Amino acid sequence: MDFMALIAEYVKTELLIIAVLCYAVGMFLKSTSCLADKWIPVALLAFGVVLAILYSAIMLDGGFNAKVILSGFIQGVLCAALAVYTNQIIKQAQKTQ
Repeated sequence: MDFMALIAEYVKTELLIIAVLCYAVGMFLKSTSCLADKWIPVALLAFGVVLAILYSAIMLDGGFNAKVILSGFIQGVLCAALAVYTNQIIKQAQKTQ
């Protein structure tokens, strides 16, 4: 199973934009130095979870209930992890060792 198939199996396709937004927010936070580097993944986690819950409640299921909140939480965690993982892949690929 390739990487993209694995992502598609766990992250809802319509929520992949949250991973892209998390990556962009992470790059912004890194460039502004307003947050220590060790806290950027935590900030992205919070951002991803809130955004996924809001998106799930508004666009997918039409309300806040336990199912929407749990699903949004899981999807937000996965999207934030995908953004951090992508950043680390890029960093490692640029190393010259």
